[in-house]
Amino acid sequence: MKRTALALVGSAIAATLGFAAPASAALTVVGACSASDLSVTVASCSGWFGGNLLNANKVQDQFDALKQIGFTWDKNWSAIDLTKVDPAGADKNTYDFAALLNGTSYLAIHKGKGGKNGFEGTGFFKVTSVNLDLFTLNLQGGSSAVLYSTEAPYIPPPPPPPAAVPEPATWAMMITGFGLVGGALRRRQPKVAQAM
Repeated sequence: MKRTALALVGSAIAATLGFAAPASAALTVVGACSASDLSVTVASCSGWFGGNLLNANKVQDQFDALKQIGFTWDKNWSAIDLTKVDPAGADKNTYDFAALLNGTSYLAIHKGKGGKNGFEGTGFFKVTSVNLDLFTLNLQGGSSAVLYSTEAPYIPPPPPPPAAVPEPATWAMMITGFGLVGGALRRRQPKVAQAM
């Protein structure tokens, strides 16, 4: 009875001081993520969390991990599942989403153990880029990746139109006009000043 009361009091004090339990008890960090994990500019990351969180059964875990890097996801796994890609390239660590990564993008990658002393986990990343097509996971064991959000691709403004060149009819009219003005000036009789 005393232990239960002490535990409740301790929990209340911890919650008051901001030491509350994490939102999802299933998120267990198995490796620290870092900016050097990817070949693109990483603004922030969360994870690596144990296991493969990139599936419909782990929506709340994905939501909680994305919240840690400043993204509030709508939990629509069906839309995200359509973005899932597997790694390519000789090293099997290169990713190419159908959409270009532009501006601020949020993505997640699952990786396997990747050799001796490796770990399996899922990392969540906030990245910045301009029209990025490919990026590389700089760790062994790359597996699937999903894209939660990216901005519209940057499309440079079109070049200015070339300088206007008059059409032949316009040239003919201008030359004729200059000729008529020149002819009129030439035919004018000079006025003679009269003495008074």
